[in-house]
Amino acid sequence: MAASNKWLMSSAAYYLDFFTIPLFIGFALWLAPLDPWQLFAGLLAWTLVEYSAHRFLFHSLYRREHWTHHIDVLAYIGVSSWKTSSTFAALLLLAWYTGLTSAFVGAVTGYFYYISVHYVMHRPEHWAYPYIPGLVANHDLHHRQGIEKNFGVSSPLWDHVFRTFIRTPARVETVE
Repeated sequence: MAASNKWLMSSAAYYLDFFTIPLFIGFALWLAPLDPWQLFAGLLAWTLVEYSAHRFLFHSLYRREHWTHHIDVLAYIGVSSWKTSSTFAALLLLAWYTGLTSAFVGAVTGYFYYISVHYVMHRPEHWAYPYIPGLVANHDLHHRQGIEKNFGVSSPLWDHVFRTFIRTPARVETVE
């Protein structure tokens, strides 16, 4: 399958979410008191959104664009920060209006964790890389051609629920 340049972006556009997302979280925390149950529900909801988007959008509707990332994991490929920031701004207004600001904080914190972990797992030289060996192994297996499994990047939870989780085969040591 040919790669697509549709999701290629500048380094500034690629890194912008690392700046804007903490601002959204801080502003939401300023708007309303924190409800731990909503925070947890928002975080859990994010993990399902991440899994679903990766499995049903990136590996079907946007397969060609996403495959570009599988070919060159260090390229600046992703969804534009302008799109994510616009979406999060609208969701923050909706969350504030409906009293679900803490759920918004949980979901957006989950997104920030996702982009951070995904960034680190493709850079073995990063200081945090040794702290996520299980996630790295799951994602490396996902990147192998022909393997349509392990869609959860920041958590394998929904891969277990929907039976799309596979584990790297254990190495067999031989004694001579």
